[in-house]
Amino acid sequence: MKKTIIASVIAALLSTTALADNVIIENEYVRAGVNETTGTFGSGGNTRPGLQYDSTGTGTFPADGEQGDYLTPGAPFDGFTVNVDGTSYTNNNAAGPATSIIPGNGWTGTPTADSATWSGSVTGIFDITNTYSLPSGQQYIDITTGITAQTDITTLRFGRFIDPDAMPAAGDTSATDNVLGYGTIPSANVVFSEATVSRYALGLYSTDSNVGAGISSGWSTDPDAYATGGDYAIGTGDHTIGLGWIWTGVSAGDILTANYAYIFGPSAFDAASTAIAGGAGGGVDITTGTLVDVGSATDAAESGASGGGSTPETEAPTVVDTTTVTITSTIESVSTTLPVLTASITHHTASDDGAVQTIDREKTTTVTTPMEVTTTSFDRTTTTYSDSSETVTDGESTSTVAIRNDVETAITDPGSFTGRVDQIANAQAMQNISTREINFDGVAIINNSASNGSTRGFAVGGNKDLDNGFTIGAGIGRVTNSTASTDGSADIDTTLLNLNGSKKVEHGTVSVNLTYGMMDLTASRSIGDFANAGTTSGTDTSVGIRFVADGEKVRPVFGYTRGRTTVDGYTETGSIQSARTVAESTDYYGYATIGVQATLAPGVEAQALRHTDGVNVVGLNVNKEWEKDKTFALSVNRSMSDLGNTNSISAGIQIKF
Repeated sequence: MKKTIIASVIAALLSTTALADNVIIENEYVRAGVNETTGTFGSGGNTRPGLQYDSTGTGTFPADGEQGDYLTPGAPFDGFTVNVDGTSYTNNNAAGPATSIIPGNGWTGTPTADSATWSGSVTGIFDITNTYSLPSGQQYIDITTGITAQTDITTLRFGRFIDPDAMPAAGDTSATDNVLGYGTIPSANVVFSEATVSRYALGLYSTDSNVGAGISSGWSTDPDAYATGGDYAIGTGDHTIGLGWIWTGVSAGDILTANYAYIFGPSAFDAASTAIAGGAGGGVDITTGTLVDVGSATDAAESGASGGGSTPETEAPTVVDTTTVTITSTIESVSTTLPVLTASITHHTASDDGAVQTIDREKTTTVTTPMEVTTTSFDRTTTTYSDSSETVTDGESTSTVAIRNDVETAITDPGSFTGRVDQIANAQAMQNISTREINFDGVAIINNSASNGSTRGFAVGGNKDLDNGFTIGAGIGRVTNSTASTDGSADIDTTLLNLNGSKKVEHGTVSVNLTYGMMDLTASRSIGDFANAGTTSGTDTSVGIRFVADGEKVRPVFGYTRGRTTVDGYTETGSIQSARTVAESTDYYGYATIGVQATLAPGVEAQALRHTDGVNVVGLNVNKEWEKDKTFALSVNRSMSDLGNTNSISAGIQIKF
C-alpha cells in the first residue's frame, strides 16, 4: 500500500473533498461510496465511505476515525482499465487527485439507496457504463460493466482491481493474505484477500468464462496483470487483487459485457457461498462440485502441496544382454491453470424502406479452450541375466508441456428490432390537413387537436375589393404541429405566406390561393435498445383553385390543389447502431375537392368537403358583424383521414378596408 508520510498528509488534506454528487449505496451488510467523477468505489481519495462491511447484518458501520473501511486507509486504490489495441484508459479512486482518463458523463437515471449506474466515454473509441447493485440481505455488490465500441477494435481488454485493506479487528493490518480460487471455485474466477488475524475476506468474483483472476505486488492497472494470475497464486503483503477480461475482433456498435461482484464475509467460505447462492457475478454455476468449508482460502491453498518418493534399486545377477529403447507418450487435457475463454460479440446491421427500419442482429460466440499437451519420454532398459530372468528398468523421465488453443465459433440470431422512421412525413401530412382550410382574412387564432397530436398557431391577413370586380388578399401565419406515435414523435414549426384572389363570375365565385410554408422539423424515435433524433428544414408550396356556385341556401363546391414538399437532408444523432443519414427529398401531391356549403341562418354556414387524397372535412362557420366592415368570425371543423382525426377551432376578427 506504500503508506508513506506523504500519502498520509495528502489523505488528511483531502478527507473533506468528496464531490457533492457522489452517492452512497447500502443494505444491512455493506455500505459503499460510488464516485461520480471516476465511476469507481470511493467518495474521493480518503473520504469515507469507501467500502464497509458489517458481518452482523445490523447496518452498524465504522464511524470516521474507526478501523474497518476496506478502501480509505493510507493510499486508496480502486479502479478499472479499458485497454484498446495496446492503449490503456484508467480511472482510479486514488489518494491525491483521482485518476480519471475516461471522462465521466455522470449518473444514468437517478441513483437509489441500493443501486447506481455511472457512464463515461472516450470520444470516437468507446462508451462505458458501470451498474452497481446492492441486493437486500446479500453480502456482495453486483456490478455489470458494459462497453460499446465506437470504432473497430482488434483486441479490447478490461480490468477491475482494488487494494484491499481488510482491517475489521485489532491486529489486522494493510498487509493481507491473498490467494486465487477456493475449494471447487476455479482460480480464474475468484481472488481473495484475508485479514491476517480476523480472517475477514474481501473477494472479486465472476462467473464469466473469458475472465482471469490475479494478484499484483506492484499495484498494476494492466488488465493482463490480473487475467494471467499476476505475481502470485498465493502471497502475503500489501498487494492488489483484480480480474481481467479479453475480447478480439470487435466491430463498431458491438456491446461487450463483464459481470462480477465484490464479495464480503467473516471468512472466505461465507463470502463464496453467499455469492453463489445469491447469483452474484453473472449467476452461472462455475464450480466443479459442491462447495464445502475447507477453512481459510490461504490454508486451503497451502495444504494442496504434495511430495514425491523414490524407487529402490535392485541388484541383478550376471548380465548377458542389455537393450535400451526410448518410450514416448503424449497426453492432452484441458488446462487447469488457464481459463477457457468465451467471448461474445453482437453485430448490428440496419436497413430501412423509408417507413420502417429493421436492425438485424448476429451474435458470434467464440470459445477458446487451452489444451495442455504433455509429452513424456524415458529410456526403458531390459536386462537379461545369466539365469534367463529379465528386469525392466525405466530411467528418469522428462516432460515438456505445450499449450494449444482449440477454438470453436458459433453464430446465433438473437432476433431483430423493427421501428417506424416516418415521423417527419406523418407530421407534415397532419399539418397539411390541419392548415388547408385556414382563412387569411382578418386575425385568427388556430387551435387544432388530433388523435395523435395537435396544431397551434395564428393567421393574420386582409382582403381588398377592386373596381374591376376582383378581390385580392394576403396573409401570414405561424403554426406548430406536434404528432406522437408508438415509436417516436415529431414537431414542425412553420411560417406561412399567403396570396389569394377571387372574382365573381356567372353562376358563382372563383378563388385562387397560393400558400408558401417554411418549415423547421425535429423528430425523435426509438427502436429496440436504441434511440435517435434528427433536425432539418423544408418548404411546402401549394396552389389551389376553387369554384363555389351561387345559391340562396345550398351551394356546390369544386376545386383542385397542386403542391410540392421539400425536406433537406440530415444525419440523425443518438445510437450508432440505428443512426440514419437521410437524403434531401422532393415530393409532389395533388387532390381534387368536391362538397357543398349551406346557409343555416344569417351569418351561419355549414360545409362538407371531400378531398380525393382521403381527407373528409365537415365544419361550421359563424360570421357576426357588430360594426360596419368589422366582423367576428368563428370556424369549427373536423377532419377525418387514415392518419387520424382532427378537431380544429379558429376564431378571429375580419376588418374590411
